[in-house]
Amino acid sequence: MTTPLAARWSSLPHAQARRLALPAIASHVAVPLVGLIDTAMLGHFASTQDLGGVGLGASVVAAVFWAFAFLRPGTTSLVGRALGAGDAAAVTRHLQRAFALALTLGLAWIALQWVAVPALVDVLAHGSEAGPLAADYSLIRGLSLPATLLTLVTFGYFIGAHNTRVPLAVATSLAAVNAGLDVWFVGGLGWGATGAAWATFVAEWVGAAMALAFLARGLGAEGWRSLWRWHPELRTGWGSLMSMNGALVARTGLLMAALTVVGSLGSRFGDDVLAANAILLQMMYLSSYALDGYATAAEAMAAREIGRGDVPAFHRAVAAASAAGVSIGIGLAAVWWLARDPLLTVLTDLPDVLAAAQRFWWVAALLPLLSAPSYMLDGVFLGVGRARDMLGSMGVSVGLVFVPMLVFPALAGALTNAWLWWAFLAMNVMRAVTLGWRYRDLTARRTWLARNEAVA
Repeated sequence: MTTPLAARWSSLPHAQARRLALPAIASHVAVPLVGLIDTAMLGHFASTQDLGGVGLGASVVAAVFWAFAFLRPGTTSLVGRALGAGDAAAVTRHLQRAFALALTLGLAWIALQWVAVPALVDVLAHGSEAGPLAADYSLIRGLSLPATLLTLVTFGYFIGAHNTRVPLAVATSLAAVNAGLDVWFVGGLGWGATGAAWATFVAEWVGAAMALAFLARGLGAEGWRSLWRWHPELRTGWGSLMSMNGALVARTGLLMAALTVVGSLGSRFGDDVLAANAILLQMMYLSSYALDGYATAAEAMAAREIGRGDVPAFHRAVAAASAAGVSIGIGLAAVWWLARDPLLTVLTDLPDVLAAAQRFWWVAALLPLLSAPSYMLDGVFLGVGRARDMLGSMGVSVGLVFVPMLVFPALAGALTNAWLWWAFLAMNVMRAVTLGWRYRDLTARRTWLARNEAVA
């Protein structure tokens, strides 16, 4: 006889979460392939300066593109809730605002980058011969920012509509176009760093065109025409939209600051430890691809059910996505721990770096295990549009846990690399604790359906 617990477990929407998560995982993995393809081609067909210029330029581009990445989750939350409520007009308004914001930000950056990029590269390059190449690479890539932002908005719509296959198709096509053009521009024509930049520029615009074509088909003829018409309702809703997006930018800024500290403080403990920390961070990013898939599923499902006003279905969706996400975290922790030596053999053959990475490999295993709950809760709170709760959680985690755990040992001269990583792990645990407490509070007070940010 089936037990009540087993019956409740089998009633959860596991299949729906899996259908959303698996394409999302694949598309997340496809994104970094663009940078890897650039690096591989330059490593074989260009100079050291070209390779260094792309590495430096890519860091500038990544920082700029990251600053506007809020457009994807913000659109998912708004569109998902509107679709759940059956409000097609609201879907159109949200898309119009998001596209207007994307084009404004993209064109503003193109105008500003001719002054901003040279200044940033001068600071980062420290007179390196790769500096001019990095500036050229960044300026060319900057011309594709509007395309990238339009694609992010379109991805946000499709994820909110529970279709993660379109983002996967666009991401893989973009990577394929970039790979082909890299072979031509870098390997065939010998254009070096600028060739890699032009290859990615073309690929980004091709990706945007594909994404918009999918959107036109998804909206239908009337929906597509409505998207380009002026609606009087567009006069309102901008303040709450900017408030939500501003909270997302600030929250992600705090997280990136913590990651930057982890990546840079390792230099205090020697070059071998610094390199080992870079390997550990790459393992963290690799883990995040799998965890982000189910976080995306939680985001899309939460938005839809809250839009419908179905709180019990919302909790079931959260349970299904979170159980899978945490299970993946446990599985990754076990695999990373057991496969330490084979993985490190692939990643480095430098003896000192290898020894340091082996010494701190416990971090690679603990990161997915301890971070999975915070990833899942991030997805939930993104989906329901509670960006200020996410900012509050990150502020507490960074300001009251991460920073004090580093500052006090540093002042006492007792800061170690192990303690640096414990501070980062504790920050991620606190993110889960604070968002978990907020989830429980909203559930107890039955206020999940209270008006969230930017729902108009």
